[in-house]
Amino acid sequence: MESEAQFEIEWHLVRHGRTQWNVERRYLGHMDIPLLDGGHAGLESLREELASTKFPIVQCSDLQRCRMTLERVRPDLKNIATFDERLREMDFGDWEGFTYEELKDIPRYRQWIDHPADHTPPQGESWTQLERRVLSVLEEIVTRLKIEDAPPEGEAFQVLIVTHGGVIRLLRTVLIPGAHFKDAMVDNGSVLRIRTSHSRAHLGFC
Repeated sequence: MESEAQFEIEWHLVRHGRTQWNVERRYLGHMDIPLLDGGHAGLESLREELASTKFPIVQCSDLQRCRMTLERVRPDLKNIATFDERLREMDFGDWEGFTYEELKDIPRYRQWIDHPADHTPPQGESWTQLERRVLSVLEEIVTRLKIEDAPPEGEAFQVLIVTHGGVIRLLRTVLIPGAHFKDAMVDNGSVLRIRTSHSRAHLGFC
């Protein structure tokens, strides 16, 4: 009996550079605001980290802060990237643009902070909706990879995802068994790398 075809993926999960609302620590979800100018966006180290890696798949949130990040750090990848609204940050609804200090005394906000899977921001997006759309991106990427194009043994497919802080934390919980959403924070302009193994018999993450 032939052995099951196996392959590995190295996920490069990039959080976009700094915006003015990031500096002010305001909730920034679907609001489409640009990066800060020049070095204020904090992308210098990221540019160096990603410079030499070849990415057959590049997936990027369609919001301009992510598009601008990709263009500044790897402009050569802009034409092969897929710009995907499923990789947007959570929609914070009526809380968009506010800070923790401005919201902390609202009971519904406190409930959401403590149990985000059980509560939804007013006029915003539920945890289930966020999880469903983000997971669909992962599943789609894995099915696009062809085993016959796999790199040599010991190496992995390189996949670049440029997205948002909350999405990266959610991706981490899916890609690392036992990881929790609140375990890790990813700074603006940084990359989280995670390596996973897959087989054609089981392409999913569930």
